[in-house]
Amino acid sequence: MHRITRRTFVAAPAPHVWQLAGDFGQWHPTLRIYANGPEAPADVVVTIVSRDDEAMTLSYHIPDPPFPIANHRATILVEDAGHSCSYVTWQADFTAEPEVLQELEDSIGDDVFAKALDNLATYAQDEYGRQQVTQAS
Repeated sequence: MHRITRRTFVAAPAPHVWQLAGDFGQWHPTLRIYANGPEAPADVVVTIVSRDDEAMTLSYHIPDPPFPIANHRATILVEDAGHSCSYVTWQADFTAEPEVLQELEDSIGDDVFAKALDNLATYAQDEYGRQQVTQAS
């Protein structure tokens, strides 16, 4: 089993980030979650395996991955970093041929996870900032 992990800092409280993390459509350009069938076009469809709101973890798998992998399971974890900030970790475990591991590290780790985490951080920070301004008004 191989693992790819990316982590980012978010200048917004963990509960706020957690609310957004499970809604891929808000911050991820290609993932959509389908509970009872397709409702919108997506490049990649994911199936939720587990969700723990208290632990702020969401695990899913991709039934038909667009990469040469098998036995895929990914987890998004939101952690409190104190001072109204948080960390978000996204990791995927999978099997793959050894000769494609570096390519997968680049394509999944950098092109998918890192870019999407940047989107999530920006979206969460912007939303949280707007809330703070509205409350101060």
